[in-house]
Amino acid sequence: MAAPTSQWKGSMKLVSFGPSFTALALAVTATVGLAAGNAAAVDRHHHPERLNATAYYGTLDIVGRQTNNLKAKFTKVDGTAVAGLPVKFTVSWDRFFLCEATTDTNGYAECKNSPLPAPLPLTQLVLHGYDATFDGNHQYAPASAHNSVGVP
Repeated sequence: MAAPTSQWKGSMKLVSFGPSFTALALAVTATVGLAAGNAAAVDRHHHPERLNATAYYGTLDIVGRQTNNLKAKFTKVDGTAVAGLPVKFTVSWDRFFLCEATTDTNGYAECKNSPLPAPLPLTQLVLHGYDATFDGNHQYAPASAHNSVGVP
């Protein structure tokens, strides 16, 4: 058997013990290098992007027991609208679920006329207002906004 030889190939050191072992050493080195490169790429981008959220004044139809025009806008920090986010609208005080909508191409999520569940006291909604909340995902961090609901 011949004495081992070594040489540098870019950033890799290739050690050869003969023709059959050279290819194996190169393959293992390349695989490890790719795995390390992919891990570094993931580590650089693991923080979800922050969003801004704005909720708008909504109204309450007492006779019809429904909310009207609960609306929120979600944008990136630079003001670019974000489409496709699921947004939950809840009573601020007790997180009672009111409705859910998805942001459109302009970043707006809106529940135009949402019936209120029977156990919800209307006074809680009027006194505490509502929250519009996006729970976050792999790309965007959670964000929420608050506003009031009034009786026209």
